[in-house]
Amino acid sequence: MISKYLLSLLLIITYAANAQKITGTISGTNGEPIQDAVITSNTNESSSANSNGIYELNLPAGNYKIKFSAIGFNSKVLETTISENNTTTLNVVLEARTKELKIVTVSGSRFAKRAAEEVVSIEILKPNFIKNAAINTADEALNKLPGVDVVDNQINIRGGSGWSYGAGSRVMVLLNDIPMLTADASDAKWDFLPLENCEQIEVLKGAASSLYGSSALNGVVNFRTAYAKSKPVTKFQILGGYIGNPTRKEMIWWGKKQPNFQGGYISHAQKFDNIDFVVGSAWYLEKSYLQGDATKRVRLNTNLRINNKKIKGLQYGVHTNLQIGKSVNFFLHQADTTFANLLKPYGGLADSTTTLNKNQGRRFNIDPYISYTTKKGLNYSLRTRVFNTSNFIPEKKQSSNATSYYAEAQVSKKFGSENQILNDLNIIGGLVYSYNTIVGDLYGKHFTNNYAPYLQLEKKIGPVWLATGARLENNSTDGKAKESKPVFRAGANYAASKTTNIRANWGQGYRYATVAEKFVATSFGAASVFPNPVLKSETGNSKEIGIKQGLAFGNWLGFADAALFQMRYSNMMEFNFGFNAPVDSPNIAPSQKYIGFQSRNIGSTKITGIDFSVMGQNNTGKLQQSIMLGYTYINPVSVNPDSSIMANISGPNNVLKYRYQHTAKLSWEGTYKKWGIGFINTFNSRMENIDEVFENSKPAVNIFGQIFSLGTNLPPTIAKYRSIHNKPIWIADVRLSYQINKIFKAAFVIKNTLNTEYYERPALINTPRNFTLQLSAEF
Repeated sequence: MISKYLLSLLLIITYAANAQKITGTISGTNGEPIQDAVITSNTNESSSANSNGIYELNLPAGNYKIKFSAIGFNSKVLETTISENNTTTLNVVLEARTKELKIVTVSGSRFAKRAAEEVVSIEILKPNFIKNAAINTADEALNKLPGVDVVDNQINIRGGSGWSYGAGSRVMVLLNDIPMLTADASDAKWDFLPLENCEQIEVLKGAASSLYGSSALNGVVNFRTAYAKSKPVTKFQILGGYIGNPTRKEMIWWGKKQPNFQGGYISHAQKFDNIDFVVGSAWYLEKSYLQGDATKRVRLNTNLRINNKKIKGLQYGVHTNLQIGKSVNFFLHQADTTFANLLKPYGGLADSTTTLNKNQGRRFNIDPYISYTTKKGLNYSLRTRVFNTSNFIPEKKQSSNATSYYAEAQVSKKFGSENQILNDLNIIGGLVYSYNTIVGDLYGKHFTNNYAPYLQLEKKIGPVWLATGARLENNSTDGKAKESKPVFRAGANYAASKTTNIRANWGQGYRYATVAEKFVATSFGAASVFPNPVLKSETGNSKEIGIKQGLAFGNWLGFADAALFQMRYSNMMEFNFGFNAPVDSPNIAPSQKYIGFQSRNIGSTKITGIDFSVMGQNNTGKLQQSIMLGYTYINPVSVNPDSSIMANISGPNNVLKYRYQHTAKLSWEGTYKKWGIGFINTFNSRMENIDEVFENSKPAVNIFGQIFSLGTNLPPTIAKYRSIHNKPIWIADVRLSYQINKIFKAAFVIKNTLNTEYYERPALINTPRNFTLQLSAEF
C-alpha cells in the first residue's frame, strides 16, 4: 500500500522546467556556504542550495522578487530582471539571527529544521562540549544529557530500557542517518563512533519506528560527522592520565603502579575545488582499575564528498571507518562479603578458573552514497553501508562475525512556493533493505532480512507544523519467522509566539527480536545463558505534550523545555533467571543443566514521567558562559505482572529493573580571557530493582536464586553491598583550561571528584576518581 503512495508521490512532485536561469552562492557573514538554503520566486518557483551554497533557479524572462531563506538566518528579498536566453548571477550573504540559538536538527523529520519547530523532544550535543570534558567515547558524552542514561554500554531514554546484558537496543543508533547497530546483538559500539570528526549528536526522545524502523522503540541517537568547510582545518588532541585510589584502601590491588590511560586523535578537513575530504585517526590505551582488564584500540576514518561539475546537483561520496583493538574484561567481580576484592575478576586470574575474556576485535563500515537534486529542488538519493563486527575469543568459545548490508533509496521535496496547498510542504519517501549474516560460537549460523517502504509528510499551516508518517516493517530470520508490522506517527507544533512553541506527538514503536536474544548459548562464571527461538517482537507507542520557550535576557540566549510523556510496551523482552526447558522438550524435569538466564517476553509495561531542561549561552563580554540543566522523573512499571515476573524482580513492588526514577544533570562552563573553568554534575536516585537472582531476596518464591547463590556466592555479596551503597548517587566532574595561544589549549580534568563508590549494574564497581591532562590544537 505504501509503495503505491511512493509512486503517487513521484508523479505529484516530479516535473520539468525549461527557462532562463538565476544562479549564485549563498553564504553567511563568516564566508561559510549555507547548505539547504531555500530560494523562492514570487511566481511559486523554488530551489535549494547544495553543500557548497550553490543554487540554480530556472525562470522565464521577466521581473521577479526572489526570497533567500535558511534556518537560523534572517531572510533576504532581492528584485531582479531576467533577460531572454541569459543567466543572471545573484550571490547572497545572509545574517545570522541574533535573538535565538541556531540549533538545527534532521533526526526528527529527516529534513533540516529548527529544533524549536520539531514535534518531538530533541537534545543536541556539540563537539566542543565533548572535547572540553575530555570525553573518549560517545556513550560517556550521552550520559551527560538530560533524560539519557547509559548503563554498562546500554542506552535508555526516559527509562524506556533497563539493562539486558548488551543484547537488543530499544534506541536506534545512527551514523549519518544510517543504522549503526550490530547485526547479531543489535547493540551500539560506542567506542567505534569517530569523535574526532563529530559535527553534532542528536537525540530524539520517544518511539520513532515510522522514521527509522525496528529498534527505534525508545528513541534515536544520530551521530553526524562533519564535512570540510571553506578553510582547511587540522585538529589534534593528546591526553593522558591515571585512575586514583578508591576510598577504601583494602580494594587497592595494584600497589604503587597506578592504573593509567592515554589516547588522542588527529584529523584534517579540506576542500579541493569540488571535492570535500576529511581524514582522521584516533587511538586509546588503558590499564584498568579492574584487575586484568585492559583496552587497546586504533581507528582510521575518512569522509569524501564530490560535487559533479558537469551535472549540477549531482553529488556522491563515501564514508569509511576502520577500528582494530584488543580488550580484556570480566563480567562478575569476586564473591567477597568483606568488599575487599570487588575490583578483581570472579574466578581469579588462573587460566583454568578465570572469567576474564580476551578479545581481539575488528570493526569497519564502508558507506558509498549518491544524491541528485533537480533544478526544482527534487532530491533523489541512494545510501548504502557495509558494517562488520568481528570478535575473536577462542578461549571462551565466544567468537563471532556479523555483517550488515544496508541500502536506502529515497526521494524528497521541500516545497517553498506560495501556493496555499504546496507552501511549506515537506515530502519524503523511500525503501529500505538490509541483509545480515551472523556466524559464531555464541549463536551458530544465521541470517536476517528486513525491507520497509516509508512515507513522511510535514506541512506548515500558518503558525502550525503538522507531521505524519507511516512505515511497513517486514522482517525474517533464516527465511522463517516472517513478520510484517505497520507503524505510524502523528504530531503537531504550534508557534504560540516568536519564542514559544507547543508540541504534541504520538508515535508507534516496534522491535524485532535479535539473533543474540533468540539463539545465544554461552556462560559467564557460574551462570548459563539459553536461547529462546520463539521470542516475540515488542510493540508499543509513546505520547508526549511539551513546550519550548526561547529565553533572551541581557547577553544570554537560550531556551527552557518541559514535557509530559508516557510510553507503553507489549511483549517487552528482558533476560530472566530460571528453569529454561528446551523448546522441543517443554515437560522435561528441572535440572541444573537448564538453569540460567534467558530472554523472555514479560508482558505489558508502562513508563510515565516528566522531562525538564534549560540550555543557555552568553558569548559576549569578558566572561563567556554556557549552561545545560535537566531533570527527569519516571514511573516505570510492569502492568499486571504474573507471579513469575514478580519473582524475578528484587524488590516488593513492580518497578521495572535497572532504572533511576529521578535523575538531574547540570553542566556549566565559563571562559575569561585565556582561562576556562567548568563542571558537570549528575544525580541519580537509588536503583529500585535489579534481577532477583543477584540478591536472592525472595527464596520462598524463587528457588533459582538460591541455586545461583550456592554456585557463586555472589548474591550475598551483592545484596549486602546494595544494602549499604544503593543510595542516591552524585557524580561531579570539574575541569580547568588555558588557551596557550591561538592554536594550542591545555586542560586538566578531574572525573568523579568526590570519589563516589557505586554499582552501575550488579557486580561491576564504577571508576574511582581519575585525572586527565589534555593538550589540543586547531589550525
